[in-house]
Amino acid sequence: MNLFDKSKGYVLFLRHGKTDWNILRKMQGRDDIPLNDEGIGEARSASLELKRACENGLRIDKVITSPLLRAKKTGEIIAEATHSPCSTDFRLIERDFGVLSGTQYSPNSKAITEDVTVEGLEPISSVLGRIESFIRENVKIGQVVLAVSHGSATKIFATRAKRSACIDNLDQLLGNCCMIIYSFDGNEIIMQGYNVSPCELEKLSRGNK
Repeated sequence: MNLFDKSKGYVLFLRHGKTDWNILRKMQGRDDIPLNDEGIGEARSASLELKRACENGLRIDKVITSPLLRAKKTGEIIAEATHSPCSTDFRLIERDFGVLSGTQYSPNSKAITEDVTVEGLEPISSVLGRIESFIRENVKIGQVVLAVSHGSATKIFATRAKRSACIDNLDQLLGNCCMIIYSFDGNEIIMQGYNVSPCELEKLSRGNK
């Protein structure tokens, strides 16, 4: 299967590796929680799979990360393995959860992906606007961008994005170091894959040789 059509650009939104707050089921938001040892291991495993994908014909033109430590470290590990330039962009930062940051969460909590009345909670329109702006500015035809971001921000965009007919797993929580894949033809942004693991991408990339 040839996943990447060279007449389009692609962005792979990859969620950062695991943190202690992920294990404790705390809403992280803008709190700058670093990767734990498991998260570093996840990032390293992802980097090896993505390196193999590049050896199979996938080219990652650049890695861009959220400025938060957990995303930045994940991106740096992957960029080193894939020999890709790495930079940060504030538009990839996690949704600001306001006073909910640091509190327990449920995957079905409306505060994760909806607008609710909470002090300091970033509006949905703000998240959607900055993610779309990032894609339109950074994704060029014929290029692949790896964007290391966060669970809530990427889920908010995913649930409202146009998607191909094969996407049927949006009810799943986006796993640590798993990806959402979008194509961009200069006009339309279309989701091509959700919760794609680096191992799955490596298998798909074999069609690009």
